[in-house]
Amino acid sequence: MEKSHVILVRQEGLGAVDLRDHPFGLQMFDLLLHTLESQPAKPKAICFYTAGVKLVCKGSPVLSGLSLLEGMGVRLVACKTCLNYYKLIEQVAVGEIGGMGEIVKILAEADKVITV
Repeated sequence: MEKSHVILVRQEGLGAVDLRDHPFGLQMFDLLLHTLESQPAKPKAICFYTAGVKLVCKGSPVLSGLSLLEGMGVRLVACKTCLNYYKLIEQVAVGEIGGMGEIVKILAEADKVITV
């Protein structure tokens, strides 16, 4: 049986970068997404919380990579509480909106969780 993995995104970009390097963090996250496209084993889901929810919203520079992965069967779930906090609930452009309970269920059922 194939093991499942989930990616947990907690910030707007990849890695901890200085504010002035924010575009580089976004560029690296986009590179991560496009690298995942070519992997034989795709994540079961990518879950977004806190500032990470900004990546699934209109204007995000990584929407095309996220859309492509979603089309390949990767479930994208953004935290509703976080979207409300940032006033972005109406701006979601890809994936689905889920409560923290749904995100915790996805994480608990995964064989491996990778936090970025």
